[in-house]
Amino acid sequence: MKKEGFERNARTDHLELIGIDGLPEIKKGDNLTDLFFEAQKEKEVELEDGDAIAFTSKIVSKSEGSVVDLFDVKVSNDAKRIAKETDKNPQLVQLVLNEAKEIVRVEKNIIIVETKHGFIGANAGVDESNVEEGKAVLLPRNAQRSASRIRKEIEERSKKEISVLISDSFGRAFRDGVTGICMGVSGIHTLLDRRGEEDRFGKIARITKEAVADEICAAANLVMGEFKESIPIVIVRGLKLKRSLRGHVKELLFNRENDLFR
Repeated sequence: MKKEGFERNARTDHLELIGIDGLPEIKKGDNLTDLFFEAQKEKEVELEDGDAIAFTSKIVSKSEGSVVDLFDVKVSNDAKRIAKETDKNPQLVQLVLNEAKEIVRVEKNIIIVETKHGFIGANAGVDESNVEEGKAVLLPRNAQRSASRIRKEIEERSKKEISVLISDSFGRAFRDGVTGICMGVSGIHTLLDRRGEEDRFGKIARITKEAVADEICAAANLVMGEFKESIPIVIVRGLKLKRSLRGHVKELLFNRENDLFR
């Protein structure tokens, strides 16, 4: 079976995670590529072919102006009702509803929705951390497009073939805690299809696909950390992934027919 987008032995025995810090507070209109190269120069790190560069979704959102003043949010009756049920800020609930394609579940103080992007998670990714009081940050409008744009800009200036991933922290069904997952990707496929491969005993894999883009973002998240956002960019080096410009975050998402949890 064809392993589209990946080398046969897409494995490594050595992985390096390089945090890029020292960026200023990100504002609307800031050029993340410029800021990346300035911080990279200060860090004295040279890019290499094959590097995967993970950006937190929050700095992408801030640079693109996806920050909302809660005072300006008009609250609907539905938002007021859900806010009362969940003991949440009504303006915040309204933002969640605005970003939602479908409400999956409201339980205790948690609102699980499917966002307009197709992601399923708590509060539609609307976040009040690492932003001024009274404001909230939304997920990037189109993280796939943002990843493609940043990759092209970095490659043009560095003359290296790299990939870019937009990362956010999400929870998982039946697991406590959050981990980094991929919101958008450019330069590699998101999945490593292992179907058709033999294991050590000669048995053929029939259903296994490895969510490589999510694994990269989870690894980067170990360096980025939570809340402080002092390391919003991480270079993941040592992967043996074949280059592809056809990779898309939608490869990671179940369609409704295959979603066993809903």
